[in-house]
Amino acid sequence: MSVIKPFRALRPVPDKAEQVSCVPYDVISVDEARDLIGQNELSFLRVTRPEADGDGADASAETVTAAAREHL
Repeated sequence: MSVIKPFRALRPVPDKAEQVSCVPYDVISVDEARDLIGQNELSFLRVTRPEADGDGADASAETVTAAAREHL
């Protein structure tokens, strides 16, 4: 039998929700994501597209995953 357990969601405070929300990561390019992040540092794109946050010099999977974890 499957066991279903609730999880505690992470939610932004109401006054920041609009700033945190973002387009789905797979509908924009890295360059577009970089532009959006540049306009809004609170964008969740920093988590879903961490390779777009910064200069892109080190885009290894480990570095990208670590950056996403840090931004979250």
